[in-house]
Amino acid sequence: MTLPRFLIGFIKANYKLLNLKTNWIQPIIRLSTTHKMNLSKLNEILNWSVRVGKLFGIPVSLHISLLFFLFPLLKDNGLGPVLTLEYILLVIVSVLLHELGHAFAAKHYKLTGLSIMLHGFGGFATSSGYRNPTQALVISLAGPAVTFVVGILCLTISFLTKNRFEFDSVGDKQLFIVHTIGTLNILLGFLNLIPSFPFDGGNSLRAILNRSRTEFKSTRIVGHIGLVLSPLLIIYWLISKNGFIGLFGLMGTISSFQVLSNSGGIKFQEMFQDRKAAKEAQAHKKREEERSQAYLSDVKDREIAREEKERLRKMFEVIDGDGDK
Repeated sequence: MTLPRFLIGFIKANYKLLNLKTNWIQPIIRLSTTHKMNLSKLNEILNWSVRVGKLFGIPVSLHISLLFFLFPLLKDNGLGPVLTLEYILLVIVSVLLHELGHAFAAKHYKLTGLSIMLHGFGGFATSSGYRNPTQALVISLAGPAVTFVVGILCLTISFLTKNRFEFDSVGDKQLFIVHTIGTLNILLGFLNLIPSFPFDGGNSLRAILNRSRTEFKSTRIVGHIGLVLSPLLIIYWLISKNGFIGLFGLMGTISSFQVLSNSGGIKFQEMFQDRKAAKEAQAHKKREEERSQAYLSDVKDREIAREEKERLRKMFEVIDGDGDK
């Protein structure tokens, strides 16, 4: 029995935070040490990827986990091997277009180190360089925007060409594929906007919060929100048996947990404390502004009184001068 290194590391890093007993974790850790050589080989396999080329100067790689994602699509779906292959390629192209949206937005802001990796859970586009909160927001939303465009386009084509082919003909099956790809893109677009890590919705919310907070605080707020919302998807999965949505729930829950555990732990009261501190800071600022305004008003009143006194003094000097004459 062997376990992937990332799973062993996750257990080691987080069992204290979860308040778990160590009597069952330690055997797992000892097991991983005993089979260190096998785990190393397994880890090399799980981390294997191959670069397939470049698109618009952006390197594109495929991860081995993409095979695990494609296996369910190979089941008997009535399309036949050729159309099934077409369906798989269109799914991959849809994910690639999504990541190209991120990459093009990053390229627009002259970020460097652009690359795209397609894996079993979708894909990710990487870039390096400074980006302000507005730029980070645009880059995060560019991917879902492309996904929605692809989905709407496919559904529009499906709607305009329906009933033009005989039932179960090649054209009818092609139309079914187009409609399915459109529906899948719309669903992926909405799921990607969930305000939780590692999704684009979580990165977008962090960019918005980062306008008025530090990136560290913004990250922790999104982490807590994701730790509340993502388990709801898991509950929905258990009720509806929709494993696709459940996968997003698991990814969101695990990622949010890791983000929080690596940045100080889970502290929901922290959000309310920050809100209270912000209100106190705002109240203090308001008091300072009122105090400053009162001081300026007092200075202005004194200046007016001084000017009026000076005016009266000069007026009496003129009257006295006329009386002497």
